[in-house]
Amino acid sequence: MEFKKKDKQANIAIDVKNLKKSYQQGNLSIPTLKGINFEIPEQKLVTLMGPSGSGKSTLLNILSAIEKADSGSVKIFGKELIGASEKEFTEYRRDKIGIVFQFFHLFPYLTATENVSLPLLLAGKNKKFAEKKSSEILELVGLGHRLNFTPKEMSGGEKQRVSIARSIVHEPKIIFGDEPTGNLDSKSSDLILELFQKCVSDLGITVLIVTHNEDIGKSGNINYHMLDGKLLKK
Repeated sequence: MEFKKKDKQANIAIDVKNLKKSYQQGNLSIPTLKGINFEIPEQKLVTLMGPSGSGKSTLLNILSAIEKADSGSVKIFGKELIGASEKEFTEYRRDKIGIVFQFFHLFPYLTATENVSLPLLLAGKNKKFAEKKSSEILELVGLGHRLNFTPKEMSGGEKQRVSIARSIVHEPKIIFGDEPTGNLDSKSSDLILELFQKCVSDLGITVLIVTHNEDIGKSGNINYHMLDGKLLKK
């Protein structure tokens, strides 16, 4: 399997309007997102930076359907996410998005192929199909020589490439990266960024990365900065 160029389109992948979220601390309500508004066109690499406590992780969790907003609108390719049922949230996470975490979240005693197969198996695909497609995707990210290796036998950069393979094996429309290079050296970080760029340019996936890495923060087609619950375009 190879990266294959997709035709560019002009649809809006993520459309957020007046998004608000607060957390309770005793009798106090602490606002974390203070009316966030932005649009992300599809097939773009978007970065989001900001200090700890600025609200970027909360925003990512809401976009990933891990947390619920208090109010506002989040449309993913035109479909409203706010107010969706738990069943719709589950289907959205399973079918429409992929997530790449800072700490990989791989099963330590499963091989690379088995780890990447999991989203397909959860979607009801048979094991033979899942392992074949997983092997193809691992080839795609440069790990064809590591198919039967477990995470403990791989470097940090290799483990993160397995995570990316797992995030794209079910052909999602969007990938969310949660500090995906936070545990990597500069060389591995550059390779991971290159893979994300190929996901956008060659596979037509929209990628949103939350990062503290200044170089990655400047690398997007669109770059945002969060401060005190508000979103600024850089």
